[in-house]
Amino acid sequence: MHAGEVDPQSPWTLMRGALENFATAVWILGGNDRAERRRRALALWREDMRNRAQHEEDTDHQPGPGGKTGRERRQDIADLALSLGIPTASLSKPEAGKVIKEAAEDAGLKAREVSAAWRAASGFAHGRYWPNLRASMPIDAVRGGPYHYLMALVIDEDQRRPLTQHTRTLLHRLHDRYQARATAH
Repeated sequence: MHAGEVDPQSPWTLMRGALENFATAVWILGGNDRAERRRRALALWREDMRNRAQHEEDTDHQPGPGGKTGRERRQDIADLALSLGIPTASLSKPEAGKVIKEAAEDAGLKAREVSAAWRAASGFAHGRYWPNLRASMPIDAVRGGPYHYLMALVIDEDQRRPLTQHTRTLLHRLHDRYQARATAH
């Protein structure tokens, strides 16, 4: 930071988290009616409890007295959905790529561009090598042997800027959607 150089991974990873959360909220609030918005929220919540149940199984965790497991909470969510007239079968796992695409379109963005930026950010977040080649700027290379080089890479602002702009647009769309829903009730 003091040298004016930022590693490529951190900003992309942080922006990915923001973009995914803003897109998810836009997607939930973008349902055509209250029943659809409820269905989307319950589907997301149910997936969250599926992840929790997996973690509990991996760690042999049991909730304290009076607490419920992730599996039990998933059932509670299914029961709540049924009580609201929402079929449990409609609570399928929301796929991040589809949620981001729909939210991008809702916000007037080009879904393909948003998806491309999100995928690069996901690549950085998951420690993949390819985004370094596509979205970083080499600043130095040192020959490490007859067949390889060690490269120093920094963030390429021209590559990262669209992700930041898309994230900001989704935040503004979320704000507008939220205000519209809040004033409607």
